[in-house]
Amino acid sequence: MAVGIDEFFKVLSKGVMIAIRSRKYLDIANFLMIDENFDELFAILKKLGFTLNGENGYFYISKKENMNEAELNSFLNNHKNILISIAILKQLFPYLDRGHILKQTDFIVHYKQKEDALLEQKFEYIFKTKDLKDIVEKFFDLLEKNYILEKKENDSKDEYLVLSALEYYTKIVQSVV
Repeated sequence: MAVGIDEFFKVLSKGVMIAIRSRKYLDIANFLMIDENFDELFAILKKLGFTLNGENGYFYISKKENMNEAELNSFLNNHKNILISIAILKQLFPYLDRGHILKQTDFIVHYKQKEDALLEQKFEYIFKTKDLKDIVEKFFDLLEKNYILEKKENDSKDEYLVLSALEYYTKIVQSVV
């Protein structure tokens, strides 16, 4: 196994979704955009029982077979907060898509304008608080940790780049609704 392939497998095997627009994983995304590199890692992962997926500017690995019911329930349980957060994000910003810039200040304005009790309940369920400042910080932190958003600048707390993984989670949310 080539050194480059080994390093990229280490990142992908942690469940990271690599987005082509991500500054943090730009080298890995560019590496996987080369067909020969993608094919080599795909072949290695296939032998291990996994599939390398690359679509619409993002990459991730998955099991070759469909998840059984226990695995599906485990996945949904482990990702429920991120799925609810994506639903909230799309409720407030229906046209938000990869490559867009999302500002915390705009998020707060949209949230306050919505005045939706159900939305407040969702936030309280996820973050166990009603404090708006705390909710917003935890919300953006959750989306950043799950590779949905990435800070546009290292020193900026307001501007985030929307990564391609948003589309992946949006498809899951839409399939459940």
